[in-house]
Amino acid sequence: MDADQLDEMMIDQLHAATLKASDSCFELKKACATLLVPVAALVAVFTDKVLTPAVFWAALGVIVPFWLADVVSFRLQRQIRVAMQKHINRRKARLPSSGPIWKYSETTEVGPLQAAFDRSMAFYGLLALPIALTMLAFALGLLDYPAPK
Repeated sequence: MDADQLDEMMIDQLHAATLKASDSCFELKKACATLLVPVAALVAVFTDKVLTPAVFWAALGVIVPFWLADVVSFRLQRQIRVAMQKHINRRKARLPSSGPIWKYSETTEVGPLQAAFDRSMAFYGLLALPIALTMLAFALGLLDYPAPK
């Protein structure tokens, strides 16, 4: 097996790993959304159906760990893409006249903060922001929820 075949095999394997990591990110978002409502409802039941800060904290307590797990998965995905890019570049250097080998844009590493606030993480912000704002309104007394009779 020559160097081109080895690089091609490695590119294919890394691409498959990238797709798995991408699927993982999507599954984390689905699991977070699925778990959010039952957890808040369960906490509401344990607080005798009276709105307390525990409901808001429980909801945020679901979102944050999923967000952090998604950040790790996203960073892993980017690291795999960077490794894949090295093989693509090596192959391109050996085969300059063969045209485009792989239609793939140049990828760079991302740090933890960049990964945490990448646009793909907006889902968690869209979940957490209304919860945090409602929690703030509740804490300021702007939201009054009557106790059951």
